[in-house]
Amino acid sequence: MKTANRLLAFLVAACTLAALIGCSLRPSSSGGGGKPAAPETTAVVTAPASEEDLDGLNALFSDLFRTLTRAQTTVEYDDPAVGTTLTATSNLTRDGETLTYRATVDRVNPADADRFLTSETQTPVTGTVEEIRANCSDLIVWDRVATGLVLSTPAFSSENLTSPVIEERKNEKTLLASIPDAKLEAFFGLPLTNVTGMRITVIYTAAAVSSLWLSYTAGAATVSVTVTYTY
Repeated sequence: MKTANRLLAFLVAACTLAALIGCSLRPSSSGGGGKPAAPETTAVVTAPASEEDLDGLNALFSDLFRTLTRAQTTVEYDDPAVGTTLTATSNLTRDGETLTYRATVDRVNPADADRFLTSETQTPVTGTVEEIRANCSDLIVWDRVATGLVLSTPAFSSENLTSPVIEERKNEKTLLASIPDAKLEAFFGLPLTNVTGMRITVIYTAAAVSSLWLSYTAGAATVSVTVTYTY
């Protein structure tokens, strides 16, 4: 009888040990040696832009020229009359208190020229923001908002924007809005003519503006402008 009880106890212990080993070998759903956990997704929260949101953007843009090291602008101008997309690029760089503005643009050559387009680099303009604005008339191409956008300080407000919304992700926000034609000058601080259908996207953090994108029409042409900021 004692032998039978000992055998039964041994079998129970063996089954218990086997069960424990089996559990330890199963894949874990919480990481470790099991299947990797699914990557964390970034939730996007969308809501109407508040006055606080717009005031925050105004504050970031007001400090822009004091904190950036470079602003790079790319403009694509698609005019049916030209038959191809023209491109302009500009770089605004800061060295201490001095800013330098350089632009390269596509020019349509005369009909008897060997090439249809010429990429033309303009003479750099150096000085303060105000001095560059006053001396960059030769650098502004097609319409002033295109290559001159980087020199403006937009005025974000509910009066200047239509249906502004904020998309919020982890550590980053995106403003999306339209700018009524009648509010273009108030928004950019530049007298604009023949420009319609302006849409704007601004990506930014609590500390700085990362990039800005515009699309609009200028006469019969469709135009897109992208500006990226480096600090």
